[in-house]
Amino acid sequence: MRPVLWGLLIVVVCMPLAFVLFLVTAAKYPVLDPFTMKLPSDVRAAVADLTLRKAGVGKDSAKLVNRAIELDPESADAWGRRCHGDDNRATYDQGACRKAIALDPSAWNYSGLGTAQEDAKDFCAAEDSYTSAIKASQNSAYYLRNMARAALRCGHTGAAIAGFEVAEGLDAKAAADPNEDDDVKTDLLSDREYLVVAYDRTTQPAKAAAICAKAHGDWRTCQCVLTDTDVKCSGAPVEAASKK
Repeated sequence: MRPVLWGLLIVVVCMPLAFVLFLVTAAKYPVLDPFTMKLPSDVRAAVADLTLRKAGVGKDSAKLVNRAIELDPESADAWGRRCHGDDNRATYDQGACRKAIALDPSAWNYSGLGTAQEDAKDFCAAEDSYTSAIKASQNSAYYLRNMARAALRCGHTGAAIAGFEVAEGLDAKAAADPNEDDDVKTDLLSDREYLVVAYDRTTQPAKAAAICAKAHGDWRTCQCVLTDTDVKCSGAPVEAASKK
């Protein structure tokens, strides 16, 4: 009787280890996918999750993300990754973003949809998606800036001003921290330059001049216009302007 008990104990101890080894092996070798697809959904989901952990970013990640979706068609993480493509805006996928949102209505997924819509020049839809991202986030300057940028191109100048003003305040506070990187300063400059455009469109020259002075302290005036993808500003230096 004792050998039987010992045998059962060995089986009980080894089964979890064997299961983990199977999951790791199945994730590593796609040739096992036909067998894995016949297993319960929880097992396939575990293999898909391990596959995603190897995906990384860049164009080589797409195959692994697609494989994970085949193994687990309801993987919110996998659909979120497909939504954002291979970390290149040109590869963002609106359909995948909508599926990702259905599975996980996160700010990240709403923002991915907004980016894809914005790049397709569907600015009003992008504004709505970015607004949903704001609602799902915690006071994020990034999502506010995105919403305001799309709103400005959609023609909703009031919403654009509101978004950029809040984003500018958050970015100004962050930029004052000496431990922050230079990206924050770049974002702050973008907020202010977009605000110049928005104030000009709503005939608020005093506010446009004030925010111009914050953006470019060495300029006397700012002339800011929207390009296809960004905002471009020019202005005469204070010294040069005073000599005229």
